[in-house]
Amino acid sequence: MNSNNLKSLITVIVLYETKITDSATYKSLDSALVHFDSDLDLIIYDNSNIAHNDQRTFHLHKLRKTNFHDAENPGVSKAYNVAASYAQRLKKNWILLLDQDTSFDVNIFHCYQESIEMYPDVKLFAPILKLSSGEIFSPCRYLFKRGFHLKSIKPGIHSLKNISPVNSGMLIDLNCFVSVGGYNEKVKLDFSDFQFIERFRSQVNKFVVVNSTAFQDFSDSLTEIDQKLNRYRIYCECARSCDVKSTSDLLQYSLVTFLRALKLILKFKSHKFIIVWINTFVLKKRD
Repeated sequence: MNSNNLKSLITVIVLYETKITDSATYKSLDSALVHFDSDLDLIIYDNSNIAHNDQRTFHLHKLRKTNFHDAENPGVSKAYNVAASYAQRLKKNWILLLDQDTSFDVNIFHCYQESIEMYPDVKLFAPILKLSSGEIFSPCRYLFKRGFHLKSIKPGIHSLKNISPVNSGMLIDLNCFVSVGGYNEKVKLDFSDFQFIERFRSQVNKFVVVNSTAFQDFSDSLTEIDQKLNRYRIYCECARSCDVKSTSDLLQYSLVTFLRALKLILKFKSHKFIIVWINTFVLKKRD
């Protein structure tokens, strides 16, 4: 990223059944740009059934927006890969990955810039993401194919061996993103960030936590058991589509999905979750 602007950066926000103007991420970026004297290229990748946004490239305030709509809802992984390919055509150097529900501090672009200048050899930067409860959601300790909350983490360089950032807020060197193969498009949502980090750390063993805190809105609006069953089915499908390099990998994915089923069984008093686990994870063949 250049020291005075964002011309070497492309940003992608993935939407689902949400207007861009209702996205917490978009609102916070718009506010952040007021405090940063540069324009920004923004890709809006809309996975909604019906496009919520004008399907054109247009410039508004400090944002030059390019819209993509994919009614098949391929998930975040394809969206990030499409954005990376588009960024290559524009000869960008960095790609910033975002979801629709993260509120960033107004200093976020200054923090990215300062971190890049301080650590010019690092290829991955990420802020601290917290939940509304105050718990640190990202980076997290990554063990047994799942993330565990850290009690604290300091800005600066960290190893990718057992600590991983999640999708929203990752600023990645574009050449490095492409060289590791980008995101695994078979993994549409859950595990997508961890799958990418596993690929990424095959070439890069460190990342930087920037000195900025964002907040992730994970309010769970799914209350009906049928909705929860469908959401759990997606979770199992994603786990089943992950790259498996060893028997240990397979056992870990089996365990983490099974434990999620048990948790949901206890909450909803229904054995249907174990049936979903068997049909979607255990019996389903890998691609």
